[in-house]
Amino acid sequence: MTTQISTQTQVSTFNFENQSIRTIAINNEPWFIAKDLCDAINISNYRDAIERLDEDEKGVALTDTLGGKQEMAVVSESGMYTLILRCRDAVKKGSVPHRFRKWVTAEVLPQIRKTGSYSQNIEPIRPLEPTYHREHTQTEMLCFASLWFSLYNCRDTLEQVSEPLMALGARLGSTAYTHATEYRNTLGLLQRILVKMLDGIETEEPHYRKALATLRGYQPRGLARIAKR
Repeated sequence: MTTQISTQTQVSTFNFENQSIRTIAINNEPWFIAKDLCDAINISNYRDAIERLDEDEKGVALTDTLGGKQEMAVVSESGMYTLILRCRDAVKKGSVPHRFRKWVTAEVLPQIRKTGSYSQNIEPIRPLEPTYHREHTQTEMLCFASLWFSLYNCRDTLEQVSEPLMALGARLGSTAYTHATEYRNTLGLLQRILVKMLDGIETEEPHYRKALATLRGYQPRGLARIAKR
């Protein structure tokens, strides 16, 4: 059970190795947005992680965001250390949890206590997106790769026929080109999701093996490449 502990309108944001970490000040003490903290130290299920914290190490901050008032799970400094120490290789030099702890204790926390905020950007807090967990068999997971591969082949065919069709003056030429471009963007966006979903899945079945190899080696272009950055 968590308790509402604060209402804030702004947060301090800093970056740890390209990961944005948002903090708020409660009674002049730094509290961390739970999901940001867990993402930074590679804890996949932040809700389960903070559930195991002591009551005084966690809470909910009612915060003004771009989407209106949102309740955000937050973790105290003590809770932050607890989460880090529960990570694998927490005390191993060079590990992600170790690097994060050194960064926070050596640079971020001293500056927050001295100035009230970290010196990087101050921005309105953004609401957390809901996360969902589903169970699939390996065969079902491979079907996702196969569907992506089918779209890949369709796009490839459309791209090949669009130019000769346009050279012949056929209206279908421009239609084929438009669809090929749309499919290319869709392929890149879907690849970002499916590569994570299919991580660690392998097969000896030729079709699925080729689909997986193509998916993992695909280089997004256009809008999908911009979205990946």
